[in-house]
Amino acid sequence: MIFRPIPEALEDFRLPKVFLANLILKHFFYTGIFTIHDLVGLLKIPYDFINQLLDYLGREKYVEILGSDPLTHSAMGLSLRYTLSNGGKRRAEQLLELDSYVGPVPVTLEDYWEQVGRQPIKFTDVTPEGIQAAMQDLVISPELIENLGVAAVNGKSLFLHGPSGNGKTTIALRLGHYWQDAILVPYAIFVSGSVIRVFDEMTHKLLAEPSAGAEKSDPRWVYCRRPLVAAGGELSLEMLDLIFNPDLNYYEAPLQLKANNGIFLLDDFGRQRIPPQELLNRWIVPLEERQDFLSLRTGQKFAIPFDTFIIFATNLDPTTLLDDAFLRRIRSKVKVDHVSRESYIEIFRRCCEQHGVEFKEEVVEDILVRYYDGKQRTPTGCHPRDLLEQILDYAHYHRIKPILNPESLERAVRKYFL
Repeated sequence: MIFRPIPEALEDFRLPKVFLANLILKHFFYTGIFTIHDLVGLLKIPYDFINQLLDYLGREKYVEILGSDPLTHSAMGLSLRYTLSNGGKRRAEQLLELDSYVGPVPVTLEDYWEQVGRQPIKFTDVTPEGIQAAMQDLVISPELIENLGVAAVNGKSLFLHGPSGNGKTTIALRLGHYWQDAILVPYAIFVSGSVIRVFDEMTHKLLAEPSAGAEKSDPRWVYCRRPLVAAGGELSLEMLDLIFNPDLNYYEAPLQLKANNGIFLLDDFGRQRIPPQELLNRWIVPLEERQDFLSLRTGQKFAIPFDTFIIFATNLDPTTLLDDAFLRRIRSKVKVDHVSRESYIEIFRRCCEQHGVEFKEEVVEDILVRYYDGKQRTPTGCHPRDLLEQILDYAHYHRIKPILNPESLERAVRKYFL
């Protein structure tokens, strides 16, 4: 069970006390009146520590006690209401101009390094049975499944290449969803006085916390499934650096930081807005050293862990994209080639079954003879799905039952192929 103990003393957070107190002031500014119970939920730290910080803010004349809420029946300390004094409001305004982060207490960079090291993706059990189950409804060869499993077992890097339309992206996504175990992801990281927001609801899928009775884990860390981050032609070098929000004055984690302990799929490699070689140069050190370097606006550089199973997928000629130095750093190279005649027919059968259309093998065989054999057109994995969808579209338009017959498939073929 992945677990992170709750700090036993305020000093164990290894964060400046004034930073923690300032974070409370910023929370107060937006909501006006708070109880300690409210702050426990927002800051994700225990009651005793918040009480210490409120005592400090009270001595500095930044907060005032309004008394307990008559509608609340909780313990006196939890029901006491607090608000900002005039001086506290001015102080909070000044703080928000410098840094608008208002969220859970961040973790230190050192703690983040330690936790990433405790839950590496390569430790996850990858088995032939598991990989076969992940690919069970895909029509791919046993040899390809074997190569994918061996590549996934080390959790380092995989280069998928081959002609377009034969399932590279689908295979990569299936690999990305293979890992179902839980990891801990921090809401944010504190680095040299700056906050970097890491947890992203679009990237990190929440999992249920351990059942009642288990020891409570530090709530500044979120139980998540191993992340799958996918980027395609829109990827730029800027997306791999810290993203500073000038309006909020804090940082957003780059894609590879959000993908730590998980999978980073770089789809359509070679079709980005930047030359492939520039992107490759950006990845050489992380792939070799298992760490990456980021820079704050001040110019200060710091290292982050790079525990990511990175998958490159392309339909371009690898020899035009990769040099020997980079090829050496990619652990596995797997080709996803055109499908065989038998696989083409099987894919067509499964697509028909999925959509409730009666499958007729002789109709598909006729199309293969007339439109593939001798016409320099190779059976491709996406063709059966696309052709059947043409038939479905026609039937839907005319409000008729979709049928796979020579007439409907001929019509689909003529519309689909140039």
